[in-house]
Amino acid sequence: MTKYIGREPTIGAYSKLDDISSGFNGSTTSFTLSSSGVNVVPQAEQNCLISISGVVQNFGTAFTVSASTITFTSAPLATDTFFGCILGNSRDIGVPSDASVSASSLSSSFFVKNNQTLTGLSLTGSENALLVGTVTISGTIQIPSGSTVVIL
Repeated sequence: MTKYIGREPTIGAYSKLDDISSGFNGSTTSFTLSSSGVNVVPQAEQNCLISISGVVQNFGTAFTVSASTITFTSAPLATDTFFGCILGNSRDIGVPSDASVSASSLSSSFFVKNNQTLTGLSLTGSENALLVGTVTISGTIQIPSGSTVVIL
């Protein structure tokens, strides 16, 4: 199970934000972000594409986001228009297709499939291993504290 500190990445969840321009009055700077009437919390400011009157706003300079609240550095005018999207985490590939990831692609685990013979099994640190099918180990098995071996 993957654990995240903070919000888990939203995979490919691209959401058009509701129009907040009805609250623009030249003095209010903070607004609630929502999509289809439901408050949204972007993964990060970098995941926000915000346009005021057709001008794309620079995150961190023109606006900041905290939870579902966007705060503009300068209050939008009553005549300004709004368009915004929340972009999913573009570096996350989501769930790979079946049989598309090989054992060499795994970084902290290894995978041995059916009818394998190993001369030994040795894990380091907090590595994990998954063995599937008939597996024969003819040598030493070393599984340190914090490591896990699962045999299916």
